[in-house]
Amino acid sequence: MVPSIELYGYFYRGLHLDDSKEDPCIPQRDVFYNGLYYTPVSNYGDGDIYNIVMNMGLKVFTNLHYRKPEVCVMERGRSLSKPLYVGTENYGLMLSAPSRIASGQIREENADYVEQAIIQTVRTNFPETWIWDLVSVDSSGSANLLFLIPDTITQWEASGFCVNGDVGFGVSSTTTLEVSQPFFIEIASPFSVVQNEQFDLIVNVFNYLDTCVEISVQVEESQNYEANINTLKINGSEIIQTGGRKTNVWTIIPKKLGKVNITVVAESKQSNACPNEGMERQKLNWKDTVVKSFLVEPEGIEKERTQSFLICTEGAKASKQGVLDLPNDVVEGSARGFFTVVGDILGLAMQNLVVLQMPYGSGEQNAALLASDTYVLDYLKSTEQLTEEVQSKAFFLLSNGYQRQLSFKNSDGSYSVFWQQNQKGSIWLSALTFKTLERMKNYVFIDENVQKQTLIWLSSQQKMNGCFKNDGQLFNHAWEGGDEEDISLTAYVVGMFFEAGLNFTFPALRSALFCLEEALDSGVTNGYNHAILAYTFALAGEEQKVESLLQTLDQSATKINNVIYWERERKPQTEEFPSFTPWAPSAETEKTCYVLLAVISRKIPDLTYASKIVQWLAQQMNSHGGFSSTQATPVCLLAITCYMKLTFSKNQNTVTFSSEGSSKTFQVNSDNRLLVQHSELTKARGEYTVDVEGHGCTFIQATLKYNVLLPKKASGFSLSLEIVKNSSDIFQTIFDLTVTLKYTGIHNKSSIVVTDVKMLSGFTPAMSSIEELENKGQVMKTEVKNGHVLFYMENVFGTAYSFTFSVEQSNLVFNIQPAPVMVYDYYEKEEYALAFYNIDSSSVSE
Repeated sequence: MVPSIELYGYFYRGLHLDDSKEDPCIPQRDVFYNGLYYTPVSNYGDGDIYNIVMNMGLKVFTNLHYRKPEVCVMERGRSLSKPLYVGTENYGLMLSAPSRIASGQIREENADYVEQAIIQTVRTNFPETWIWDLVSVDSSGSANLLFLIPDTITQWEASGFCVNGDVGFGVSSTTTLEVSQPFFIEIASPFSVVQNEQFDLIVNVFNYLDTCVEISVQVEESQNYEANINTLKINGSEIIQTGGRKTNVWTIIPKKLGKVNITVVAESKQSNACPNEGMERQKLNWKDTVVKSFLVEPEGIEKERTQSFLICTEGAKASKQGVLDLPNDVVEGSARGFFTVVGDILGLAMQNLVVLQMPYGSGEQNAALLASDTYVLDYLKSTEQLTEEVQSKAFFLLSNGYQRQLSFKNSDGSYSVFWQQNQKGSIWLSALTFKTLERMKNYVFIDENVQKQTLIWLSSQQKMNGCFKNDGQLFNHAWEGGDEEDISLTAYVVGMFFEAGLNFTFPALRSALFCLEEALDSGVTNGYNHAILAYTFALAGEEQKVESLLQTLDQSATKINNVIYWERERKPQTEEFPSFTPWAPSAETEKTCYVLLAVISRKIPDLTYASKIVQWLAQQMNSHGGFSSTQATPVCLLAITCYMKLTFSKNQNTVTFSSEGSSKTFQVNSDNRLLVQHSELTKARGEYTVDVEGHGCTFIQATLKYNVLLPKKASGFSLSLEIVKNSSDIFQTIFDLTVTLKYTGIHNKSSIVVTDVKMLSGFTPAMSSIEELENKGQVMKTEVKNGHVLFYMENVFGTAYSFTFSVEQSNLVFNIQPAPVMVYDYYEKEEYALAFYNIDSSSVSE
């Protein structure tokens, strides 16, 4: 269900603009005619010109009477103006939070004693959407469900659909549920602000009781923020007439980072300022309490560092020491660290089942996500660790991912990274998708006709010699090998065919393998091609070729501290941090994983050699269980899952983590092998020791997250920003932001570029301007989430490229802090540029 409309009045940026008072209702009078009493029926909810104009979002200034008179609703001999509610003793049924009636004090008024009752509501639950459930119905076709209504004062709209094997698919009509109460407050505030910013908290109080009341409104004191009143007479009395509202404003100054709750209380009181109110109406008071949260973010940009170990023991005690250190420019209060212990190196990936930390809005990213999840599921299934709960979650993720992947499919059966009409498909993405969907057949339904069409298209892309020709859509920098790019692509496609279950009986696979054999005989010089060819020939069972290639690779390997990995000669500079092992470029990680696949795919795998590679890969794993890019993650997860299948054993370990002033012990066994155990660090900076005793392997990771002040840095791109203001409009709320970038890195171009624009506090992107960029082809795709706008572009060269979109102020925030904009190569984030902007300024990367 989704909220439909605001129930009352005109709202603009949290302010109630309708200051008119509704005409009083027409009292009900029973009519006696021909011996019978006739009672008028309420026409509330029928609508009128006022409602029509309001629903159009228009504000009318007129002296005409364009509101339809309404008949008062009689209840227990009293007339009630809209909305209609049940009797006092039943208010608890109408509220979206538990209510209680507390007897108040007895007060003397006009020499009479009147008992005061208070209805109090505490509202804390304000979801954007509500009820997304899959429900089974019996043979009657109906089901009764109970839900707790959220606390939002709104009208919810709900609809449903059903599927039946006999009658097919059906969709229901839309129904509504109106949630309200006669006295309530609504709060308007930004979702998040940045450290050192201030914002206006706008509180609207609505009175739909049957009498005018005196109100008091207050923001509760807290150590987490300072609240300053901006509205006059807040501390004095304020009178709200029946059907009226009052708006109060506080300036909030946050004092703490993180999630902050703010509590606002409004209470109605009886007042002598409301004349001619009968004593019966003076018996009921309301008190509405609303608790809402906002996020206070640190300044600058967030950084993450990890230190990971795969510690294996056989009865003896093993220890590791580490140091967590922070840079000099860290934002005070932003550092937080935690320690993770899991009995399986794939535990983090299994917990998430979505192991890609980066955005995944393209066809390649979605396919890589599906492939990664499938590898983890295959491993859990083969080691008898796959539970019904995990399989159910996986079914949902894979089913949705399959449908999303089909949106990138072309009419000829091929797939494109970003779908556009009449666009030529990508060979490597089509091969990846074909293989991934074939392996997904073990878990979800895959249309066989779709797969056949893709396979026919791939076969049609072969040259006469069996090779697959580079189609200009190779987005992997590791494949940039000049004349050997066709070899990289062909080896990749052959590997996909083998992994999909095809064999030598398939003509396209057999011809492509002949192409690779001839290329190897002629001489291959690219180190990445050595690695992927070794894996491909291992799948083909060509042991002599695999042995020769692995010997060549071993000579170029980096062997240090009992780990083995492979480096690139040409690579972008990485940020140095002495206490942390730097994350390797994606191409290095991918190459190392192909070597691991070749080693363990042989008839007699060298597990000792493989374990040293796995040790290095464990150091490269991020806190989500993935790796540096969407190309490295699926290859490396495939390699690690294959290795773990060969070395799987039950473990029983005790892990002790000790740091300055604290110590924590974790138990790891076969029952909780996949459980990810966390412990927050009391101090983010300092030395620590890890002791492991028992039998088996345990994956251990220390993670440090912190913010640094906005630097103006560049390594591979140049970036400049310009904010366009209309100097003559002091009330301007919509601004244009122009982003100009160009590639300056070590390659000829950047194949896929992501520009990440963080919104200023209180601002949102103008969606029409973003959609226009996509429609005109200035960007390939956009995503808006969590206060960021992501723009995807293809093939950015060394010439400047610009695009412009609009941002709109939705909440009033003071002392707005600069927001960062980052442009980076999707496959090598080491190539990037960083700048910042504000309403009154912008910057250029250096």
